[in-house]
Amino acid sequence: MADEKESFENGFLDRYMQFGLGSMPKSDIDALVMYLLDKHGYQNSGALSKYSNQGVSQLLKTPVTKVKKLRYEGALKFGERVEDEARGRLLAALHNATLEADGSKIRLIIEDALAKNWLQGQLKIHQVIFDYSFNTEIVKVDADDLFSVLDVLFDNDALDRLRRTHQKAVKLENAERRKELFASGIKKFTEGAAKAAGGGVVTALKAHLMIP
Repeated sequence: MADEKESFENGFLDRYMQFGLGSMPKSDIDALVMYLLDKHGYQNSGALSKYSNQGVSQLLKTPVTKVKKLRYEGALKFGERVEDEARGRLLAALHNATLEADGSKIRLIIEDALAKNWLQGQLKIHQVIFDYSFNTEIVKVDADDLFSVLDVLFDNDALDRLRRTHQKAVKLENAERRKELFASGIKKFTEGAAKAAGGGVVTALKAHLMIP
């Protein structure tokens, strides 16, 4: 396991030399560089994990499709436990989730391919219908269905508090107040769920929300 305080250089050399000089394929080198840039940043940018795919594309002068591909491959090949990494990244996406106007659906914008694929896999396992037909980075899912899946994946106490907040929110007549209350509740849920999960989940969440 790489030291959390590693430098870009040490992180690269430790992994590159793992199987001997010249043995790592170029595609893996590119994925490793992207993974380390997300952790350590480029020049004075700070960690690139805080940037959207479009932002990274502009910064690195690389097509958005390539950024998405390398981020996904880097997380799979060089991240911590893949499940912990996916759960942490999913919580980061949930942190900014919004409630649809009628309160029945929750809307998530998930650029991170690892988190999106993992969530969609969990939704399919639990036979939950979700909508991402208009934009592959936007996922809309029925609130109760999402809660039933999160109940399996994360701390029950944190989720119970979120359920109660959602129930209060949907009763409000003012749409903006409804969204604000839910936004507050979902942020508390992600922080509580990550803390309960511990380890790699907390690390991944903090990295993608830029929490020290």
